[in-house]
Amino acid sequence: MLVYFIGTGGSEGIPAHLCTCSTCNEARKFGFAQRKPSTLAVITENRKAVLFDVGTDIRDFLNVPLEAIFLTHWHHDHIYGLYKLRWMAMETPLYAPEGHADALILNDPKNLRPKTLKPGDTLRMDTLKITAIRLDHEVETLGYLIEEDGKSVALLYDTKGLPGETWEFLREKAPLRLAIVDATYPPGFDDPNHNNVNEAAQIGLQLAERTVLSHISHKNLPFLELVEYVRKRWGNKVLVAYDGMVFYV
Repeated sequence: MLVYFIGTGGSEGIPAHLCTCSTCNEARKFGFAQRKPSTLAVITENRKAVLFDVGTDIRDFLNVPLEAIFLTHWHHDHIYGLYKLRWMAMETPLYAPEGHADALILNDPKNLRPKTLKPGDTLRMDTLKITAIRLDHEVETLGYLIEEDGKSVALLYDTKGLPGETWEFLREKAPLRLAIVDATYPPGFDDPNHNNVNEAAQIGLQLAERTVLSHISHKNLPFLELVEYVRKRWGNKVLVAYDGMVFYV
């Protein structure tokens, strides 16, 4: 499978509007440091596409039929693109947790077909096996274990650490090929709903051969500084996601 990082930022994106912090100023100079809100696609061996979160309008980045859309949760930085996608010409399943749901999408889904997922639910999409797992966030949030031909990817955002049941489940599957982990904040920053870089790296290192840090806020280190920080500490075992990144699993 191919993992396609369409958007790798937090809710504000990078650069944040009118912000003059060092992270945002760097992103205005270097396009590779810009980030859209979280949006990720998995392309199967058969070239079928499954979308995970839709924080941005994907039409310029992924213009193919979708097997399904999976949401981690209903915060608007993870669903913004749905307002356009609900008008697409094909009926498409939309899988999401209960709880903090968006009334407009549920009451007027157009060609989306909303369905509820719970932790432990497993679905098959083309060659993928997708299992919903519980995360630790301020609203009901799901991560996903994505498996294909003995290779596995864990999508772990938004979250602060992992619930015990999720640790237990993923350790039974370890070593995963790839863990994609919420790394919203810089090293040393403590937040009840998101990891910092060090916390995210430690989660990934315990579970997977490679870790990609994503969901990165403008409050984090500037892109080039962050890449250097991560490289010096963990070498090629931990990588910093960027918009447009493609990872072959």
